[in-house]
Amino acid sequence: MMALLHSRYWPGKLPGFLFLLTLLTTSHRLLAEPQLILIIDDIGYNRALGQQTLELPGPLNLAFLPHTPFSRSLAEQAHQSGHTVMLHAPMANKAQAKLGPGGLTEEMNPEQWRATLLDNIQAIPYVEGINNHMGSQLTENTEAMSVVMQVLQQQGLFFVDSLTTAHSVAQREALKAGLPSLKRDIFLDHVAEEDAIQQQLDKAIKRAQKRGISVAIGHPYPETLSVLKRELPNLSQHNVSLVGASQYLKQHLWQDNIWNDNFWYGNQSDHFTPSKYQLQPFHRPAFEARTTH
Repeated sequence: MMALLHSRYWPGKLPGFLFLLTLLTTSHRLLAEPQLILIIDDIGYNRALGQQTLELPGPLNLAFLPHTPFSRSLAEQAHQSGHTVMLHAPMANKAQAKLGPGGLTEEMNPEQWRATLLDNIQAIPYVEGINNHMGSQLTENTEAMSVVMQVLQQQGLFFVDSLTTAHSVAQREALKAGLPSLKRDIFLDHVAEEDAIQQQLDKAIKRAQKRGISVAIGHPYPETLSVLKRELPNLSQHNVSLVGASQYLKQHLWQDNIWNDNFWYGNQSDHFTPSKYQLQPFHRPAFEARTTH
């Protein structure tokens, strides 16, 4: 444990011991309170609705469609506002609905999947993770999901399975790749009516209270935004707090590395074996490029 207290392990000038105590205290407080990961999909085509989404209480997880008119500018604003920026990656669906630009289809070969996904990632500044847009067909394709997770691991991004099919293999392949991953629990607005959305939000809150965490996905529909604007400020009354997916996964990475046997120390240098939440290694080699292009 003493190796963990060495200041060279921690960014900035905060002494390692104080940083450790601060992180332990913060992690315990955050993890003791039920948390809601709220993802808003399909941002990028409508500036006004995107702007209204950014103004909701956060932190939120905002998923941007690639190569859309307002995705870049809204993603930059989202980052500045403290929200988690995600790529909403279009993937082939069984209904054959149009994917829009940057779609991943079953007709592609592995190199095309890789190149298209990388191009999509580069199109969204400050991206930290992705989830699938549609994808009921492609997320059942083991080869495609394996390629997707390899790319995400190399880019230092997490994955959230929108779970548009009960037969998705996406999270299984993410875990095989050692990728931080989550899956959707609740769709808020499959029925885009305020009463129905309220019922789904209530389910998401109750699930968080029961399990400690809940992952809900909604869209920038006027009805959804109206409910969220009204209800999100009241989450504390339910003893539930919003959390970014990236922050939640990092909390679990921290817990795994401190409290299990994954840390071990050699005579010459310190080593650790990655946990199931950690990339190999957890880094973003292309992050600077993605924020400046």
